[in-house]
Amino acid sequence: MSSDEAIQLTNNDASTCKSYAVSKGYWHDPYISYFSSNQQLMEHKPPEMSRGYFARVNAMRSRVYKFLDKFDDAQIINLGAGYDTLYFDLIDRNLKFKKYIEIDFSRIVSSKIRLIRTKKNLSDKIPKPKVEEIHQPEAQSQGEFKVPSLFPRPISVHPALKSNTEIHAGNYDLISADLRNLKDLDQKLKTCDINFDQPTLIIAECVLVYMSNEHSSSLLKYLTDNFKKVAFVNYEQVNLKDKFGDIMLANMEARACKLQGTDACASKQTQLERFVTCGFVQDFCQIITMSDFYLNKMDKLERSRIESIEFLDETELLFQLMDHYCVCIASNSEEFKQLFF
Repeated sequence: MSSDEAIQLTNNDASTCKSYAVSKGYWHDPYISYFSSNQQLMEHKPPEMSRGYFARVNAMRSRVYKFLDKFDDAQIINLGAGYDTLYFDLIDRNLKFKKYIEIDFSRIVSSKIRLIRTKKNLSDKIPKPKVEEIHQPEAQSQGEFKVPSLFPRPISVHPALKSNTEIHAGNYDLISADLRNLKDLDQKLKTCDINFDQPTLIIAECVLVYMSNEHSSSLLKYLTDNFKKVAFVNYEQVNLKDKFGDIMLANMEARACKLQGTDACASKQTQLERFVTCGFVQDFCQIITMSDFYLNKMDKLERSRIESIEFLDETELLFQLMDHYCVCIASNSEEFKQLFF
């Protein structure tokens, strides 16, 4: 198995873990179950994992909500989106935005399109063009008998879901691109009618770490060079230069997942430096560990609620894990400082 193939399989793992946590009541998501098998859902997941995914989803989505609260003409680009269901959540919340673009490897994009096409609760959320009608010819004369139409009512056609390779539908685009190939990425974004002058939020969860530092830096530089007002919210590993970090890396490599970008994940400082050297403004950046978020930034009532779902005798492993993940908020405009925790 190639490293790219192994990386793509982590998307299935994440969807299954999220589905399991949702089934236990950690958060509400009526769509995530469409992206995981029932057999996988029956397999027990430790409470540490479900609490960790709850914190991850809570942290990332709360930043998106804050962004949409401020900007009416917002654009969101979800890098390495996988089977993420955030778009459907935003629609259910009646939040307004100009563009929501998801990008991933072609295999994952094709799979997601097939699932959306076959699940009415998903396909109904995709913007539809005007209804196309199939007309039957009128009778030749007034006295001629008219054969009943086989299509008595207009047939709704959803061209956006006909392709197996991409979706372009109003405010939603699902496209495939290799984030290491910036020429390809730029062309694909332009097919989505992206506006480089509008406020744009980039979100990514465990994406940059799979790229070499050279490739991830080039990607970040492309964003700051081309978008007039851009913010990047990144969920990723941190503090990897200790024994626990070594164990995490060994576990990933055992699955053929090569983490090429670990140098930027050595500490909060290296995470900050990565963004600043690529054109984001240091005063408009914030890096916090997930343990800090969980203990100090999360709503206390929510934390109490999810901690009552499953008994957890020892929290040491939970906070060891959370100490090794962080949320990075980086931007090139002071307008985005409200995204800070």
